[in-house]
Amino acid sequence: MTGVTDDQMVLRAVHDMWESLDPVPVDLADRVLFTLQLEDLEFELMRLQEALAPMGARGAETASTVTFSAESLTVMVTVSDSGPHHRRIDGWIAPGGALRVELRTPRGVHETHADADGRFAFAEVPSGLVQIMIHPTNGATVPLHRPVVTPPVQL
Repeated sequence: MTGVTDDQMVLRAVHDMWESLDPVPVDLADRVLFTLQLEDLEFELMRLQEALAPMGARGAETASTVTFSAESLTVMVTVSDSGPHHRRIDGWIAPGGALRVELRTPRGVHETHADADGRFAFAEVPSGLVQIMIHPTNGATVPLHRPVVTPPVQL
């Protein structure tokens, strides 16, 4: 290589190493665009608190549990298989309250209401990127001042 310094060769070797060990995810652009759809909305972003390992017999995944938390509430979600390309999501909001729950996917938005104990479910959710948004709801015992949203997660 003419005109290439030792430093440039070292940097190229480091670049190539990281490209092979930790390549950029192929769906990174889709994830960013999915998240940017919320850019004009004021919301409270939840943090991933805990993710429990998948539970299943003989190594077959049947369900996994994820907990998200924010200052105003906590959401625990169990994801289980409901077909070859679909998942079921069962969730619990704490403190419990009848809040409007929205499930965002690249294919569209699904909506339900949690019951008075904070339980909600979405059946037949396509595999892929999802995001849960909890909305302030008139008459709910949980006073939210703005929507609360999870980071996007891959099902």
